[in-house]
Amino acid sequence: MIRAMLVDDEPNALELLERYIGRTPFVTCVASFRDPLKALEFLHDNSIDLIFLDINMPQLSGISFLETLENRPHVILTTAYSEYAVKSYEFAVEDYLLKPITFERFLKSVNRIKKMQTEEKAPGEKHDFLFLKSGYQLLKVAVKDIRYLQKDGNYMTYFTEDKKILVRENVSHALENLPDDFMQVHKSYLVPISRIDAVESGRVRVGKDWVPVGAAFREELIRRIG
Repeated sequence: MIRAMLVDDEPNALELLERYIGRTPFVTCVASFRDPLKALEFLHDNSIDLIFLDINMPQLSGISFLETLENRPHVILTTAYSEYAVKSYEFAVEDYLLKPITFERFLKSVNRIKKMQTEEKAPGEKHDFLFLKSGYQLLKVAVKDIRYLQKDGNYMTYFTEDKKILVRENVSHALENLPDDFMQVHKSYLVPISRIDAVESGRVRVGKDWVPVGAAFREELIRRIG
């Protein structure tokens, strides 16, 4: 199920999208706002999958709204002004709907989101790659290239063969999306068991890097590699 939020200062536009969502079995409207500032406040405490976001709003434009988000969900921009299209793609949004929006065009757009959501999170299945949201980008990363993950506050850094990718997420969310080969070995570290090259007291080596192992995770680690 795609959990959607609507942000548009026009009541008729909100009503139309709510009606379209009501006809679409795999989308639910979690909240709708005419005030973008209240929508931002809602996002601080709630998790959603998709925002339908109007561009031309008096208090805060849709573009400015996007600029305030450190780690955003999928976004479909809506507007009556086609000249905003080029600007919208600078923010790597998933789609751009020109008002008046037809149901057919709406359905094509949410089907695209459904496909992306399936690729990002398919419970119980192992994938060759992940899509990681880093800032305004959705980055495709090969699972085999992930060496380990490190948590720092509200962020997780994915250390790959050639780069570091910063994602706003917690440990449990990261583990949900990673294959079973990955496990938590420390309150701040996740590693793929298959990439562990050496084990010492209190740490494991992944390639040239040493990763600490917490006492609470040591027994499970030994069981997994035994």
